[in-house]
Amino acid sequence: MLYFIHTLLKRITGIILFTGIIFSSRAQILDDSTRQLYGYHSVRYGTETDVFYNRGLKTEVDSSLASIQRYGYIYRNAQYSQDLGNWVTPIQCITSNLPSQTGLQTGFNVYSPFEYNANNIKYFDTKSPYAELKYYQGSRGQQSMEASFTRNINAQWNFGIDLRRIVSKKIIGYVTRNDKQAENYAFDFFVSHHSKNERYFLLASFNYMEAHNFENGGIKLDSVIDESNGQKRLANKYDMFNNQLSTVWLTNARSLDKRYNYRVYQHYDLVKGDKLQLFHRFDFSRKINRYTDNSLATNAPFYERFSAYTPTGAYDTVSIADRTDFNFMDNRAGVKGSSNKFFYAAFVKNRYVTMRQREYYDSISPYNRYTSEWYVDGILRRYFDEQGKSYAEASVDWGVLNHTNSLASPKDTTKNNYNASLSFVHKGFRLEGSTWAVSPSMIQSHYQSNLVKWNNTDFDLQKTNRLFAEYIFRKKKIDVIPSLSWNQYNNYIYYTEAGTPAQYDTAITHIQAKLGLRFNLWKIHVYNEFQYNSLDQGRYSKLQMPQVVNATQLFIEAWLFKRATLLQTGFDVLYRSSFQSNGYNPLIQQYYVTSYTGTSKMDFNYIDQYVVVDYFVNMQIRTARLFVKLANVKGLITPKKGYYTTPYYTGIPWTIDFGISWRFFD
Repeated sequence: MLYFIHTLLKRITGIILFTGIIFSSRAQILDDSTRQLYGYHSVRYGTETDVFYNRGLKTEVDSSLASIQRYGYIYRNAQYSQDLGNWVTPIQCITSNLPSQTGLQTGFNVYSPFEYNANNIKYFDTKSPYAELKYYQGSRGQQSMEASFTRNINAQWNFGIDLRRIVSKKIIGYVTRNDKQAENYAFDFFVSHHSKNERYFLLASFNYMEAHNFENGGIKLDSVIDESNGQKRLANKYDMFNNQLSTVWLTNARSLDKRYNYRVYQHYDLVKGDKLQLFHRFDFSRKINRYTDNSLATNAPFYERFSAYTPTGAYDTVSIADRTDFNFMDNRAGVKGSSNKFFYAAFVKNRYVTMRQREYYDSISPYNRYTSEWYVDGILRRYFDEQGKSYAEASVDWGVLNHTNSLASPKDTTKNNYNASLSFVHKGFRLEGSTWAVSPSMIQSHYQSNLVKWNNTDFDLQKTNRLFAEYIFRKKKIDVIPSLSWNQYNNYIYYTEAGTPAQYDTAITHIQAKLGLRFNLWKIHVYNEFQYNSLDQGRYSKLQMPQVVNATQLFIEAWLFKRATLLQTGFDVLYRSSFQSNGYNPLIQQYYVTSYTGTSKMDFNYIDQYVVVDYFVNMQIRTARLFVKLANVKGLITPKKGYYTTPYYTGIPWTIDFGISWRFFD
């Protein structure tokens, strides 16, 4: 086995080095025969936030090779998430539960990380056409393809497009090897414009996402194991690794999340120099959520696990066809401006939200909800340097009116959302404090299905308080970044093992300590991110998360072929401690809190600690970046020992992954 691994790693390294020789040879020819008029220096971009703060489109495109092999969504923004053990399956961050915005939301968030969010769309300013192609392939049927293109029509107009498709094949419970587990399609189109005198700025975008998950409910233990001594025993969770033909709970069940979003932002300078500006932003979203099960009688044992459900169907004993539609309209308008070292903004915001659950059974009337919310907002920022990197800021987003129709929760008509925050950033220090009050989501307040329905009229606003401190210490070849976050959750709403939402009226305190490290000596580089989570209620908390998460990269970096090729080779290691984990309920597409059953490791809800080690080779030749990765080396050495990402869902066994990202500037 060790000889096989050694040979495999040599071949992987050889393949990518051979590819590098070809690329670098071409690069040398181009460098010798042409003048590079366009490149990273000729492309700039910015987001809507940059334009709002009058920073313009001035951010440089990242040309580094760092972490290109980390293409997954599990460990992003230095936080840890759980999914169903496969690419583009329902995902949620479990080490941070902070709200992202005020106002009524759908509550269907497990596919949100995969969309092109309008807040994060990059608007470009290019001197020539600019494109980027990305292709990632896993050896067990995982595939991601992404294409981006943008160009300036003239000095004032730019347009662009982004396309992405991610698919994964089943790793448990498949019938044929091409059975799909999940597929995701995302698209956006964007336009930016500014007048010749730069007093008027326009940003417009449309984005679309369609996410499918072919639900299996996870592994179902119904097999008997023959021991070497002739005895028989029932299978347990540790027998299920590398067993792709395992029986699963669900067949012919499917989830769908479809989203459309239109966004238009514009501002106009009433006074030259950005001192006084009028601005307006219009945002319209339509979200469609579906869950279908065409084998209800066969799948009834799975739904029996949720005690609040009628597993054989309350209205239809043959199938489930749940459908929920949402519409959001967000209009905001006001004044803003920059004067000396100050930035200010004051505006009014209106959000109009509708929810409709259509009629599928004669005994269920369609549910309709309409809510109108009004807010007043203000931002004041004081800069301490010319670059705008050091500043102090105060902001408030305060609800002043909240009106909803009579079918909705009566508490929503009397209490309004709010968010107030203070932040200070200066010379490596970052201090933040915020307080939130946010409405229960629409699915938390009301839901009706063939199996269950609820109307929670007594849920109160969820309140969150946060204090955060961070310091970046830089000296020569080492960066040390300690941070500490104190978070308190009041009236926290969670989902239970019964399959329904509940509100916890006791405050929950979450303290998160992190230590980041970046160090290089000669050609050896070490990147490390350590995270420790402390909950005041320990294992009994309604927030279930691992106590320790640690991500490490250890690699050697060197230039080859007369500095035509940059090579990185090393290991990527992710460690997560054991914990009582959230389960996943596909009917409502929500992760739920599991009950504590003791220290028995045989309990599926108890997720053991695990370490995932990846060996990678990264390479950069001019504008092309590529990698080959042997993912989950431990799974290759000991195939009968694996890990779980979520109760009943195993992680992907070892794979060989390949990826390339190629940028074109002309």
